[in-house]
Amino acid sequence: MFLPYSIVNPLMHIEVVRSLSLPGQIVVHEGEVVEPLQIVAEMTEPPVFQIINVARELGISPKKAARYLTVKVGATLSKGDVMASRGGWGGRVCQAPFKGTVTGYGRGRFLFEAQSRRVQLKALVPGRVARVWPDEQLVIQTQGAFIQGAWGNGKENYGVVQLVVRSARHALRAKRLDASVQGAIVVGGTCLDEEALEQALVMRVGGIIVGGVPVNLLPRLREVDFPVLATEGVGKIPMSTAVFKLLRSLAGREAAVSGRSRTGREVKRPYIVIPIPSDTGARAHPETPLEVGSRVRALRQPYLGMSGTVVSLPQGPVALKTGARLPGAEVDLDGEMVFLPFANLEMLL
Repeated sequence: MFLPYSIVNPLMHIEVVRSLSLPGQIVVHEGEVVEPLQIVAEMTEPPVFQIINVARELGISPKKAARYLTVKVGATLSKGDVMASRGGWGGRVCQAPFKGTVTGYGRGRFLFEAQSRRVQLKALVPGRVARVWPDEQLVIQTQGAFIQGAWGNGKENYGVVQLVVRSARHALRAKRLDASVQGAIVVGGTCLDEEALEQALVMRVGGIIVGGVPVNLLPRLREVDFPVLATEGVGKIPMSTAVFKLLRSLAGREAAVSGRSRTGREVKRPYIVIPIPSDTGARAHPETPLEVGSRVRALRQPYLGMSGTVVSLPQGPVALKTGARLPGAEVDLDGEMVFLPFANLEMLL
């Protein structure tokens, strides 16, 4: 389920769904207590096949390609190994794009197969296994702070929250990242730039949380091996005051960061869970809908940053001045009654 608004809750009971992208094996049982780094499910990815056009790589006709081959069908290669060579030193070569096996050859082309890979899924959060669907997914119950994000790079990790900026409007800079952030979930403010990202890689951070991420960095962010989560969206956007204050109050605690926006066939929001052992907390679920009386914050102009209370939830889409028809809520913003689309709201609990 993809929520049309964000949830920011300092203490709640949370259900975290852990799903495999393909059928596999769930290795824990209902009622079992799990830790963040514990393996809870496994699967084997099917082999990937790729056709490698040797003739094109060497700049010759398919009929002539066979004489320049340096490997045979059945050979197991590492990434970068030479599969064919023409012209001696400094000439043209065809290399293996990844580790795999040559499974066929014909008409100047190799059929190359990547080795199957065993994928292990970790619990990500400490808690108790509440439900299990064999070969598919499980639900882990925990409690603590829960924050939904707007964009994530698909990676996940668990580490200590560490603030490196003074306010939500300060950008994450490279000079703020030193050896002390190794393995930490670093919290910035507005956004980060390429220099800060490269420094984060050098310092081996455990993850990055910022308000927004620049469009030009999106391809690079998807390649890094740690989670990057934007709480507000794509662009230079300050982190919401509610989110920044909550993260600042919980600095030094361990947090789970999931930058995944899709689990199998299901669309999800990236999220942050900061476990807080307690017998109290709102009996809420991350997918609880808005209700009359819910506290919300506006995420777009002209009401950006203003908070208020939901007074009614109109049935069906409502026509806006722009001509668009969108579902939303009537909100009391300091005495002013306005209609705000769900996409422009952040839920504050």
